[in-house]
Amino acid sequence: MTRRSRDVDHFLPLTPRVLLILWGLDQGPQHPYRLLRTAEELGRGKVAIGPASLYEAIRALRSKGLIEESEPPDDLPAPGPPRHYFQLTPFGRAVLHAEAGRIRDLAIDLRRRVPRRS
Repeated sequence: MTRRSRDVDHFLPLTPRVLLILWGLDQGPQHPYRLLRTAEELGRGKVAIGPASLYEAIRALRSKGLIEESEPPDDLPAPGPPRHYFQLTPFGRAVLHAEAGRIRDLAIDLRRRVPRRS
């Protein structure tokens, strides 16, 4: 079975940590340190991701074909020491969008079924 033929639903639901990592990478290739900051911003500080758990998640997501190493973005200042950058794969983007749809549908159902407080 190839990565492309796998059903994205197999990966759902995503954990909050994985959701924030994929969502962060949906904005373009990032270095892990910047990805930590991006995930913090997207999660509004409610999901803690430490460096060790980020690198563990990166290894797992790479092995599943959701992310891959990439070239540094073109808009970087003068090159410094070698750094690793990561980006979503097309399959990873499909998984992220499937999760976004799942969460959207869940929110719609919740609004319909839970009465509003006054």
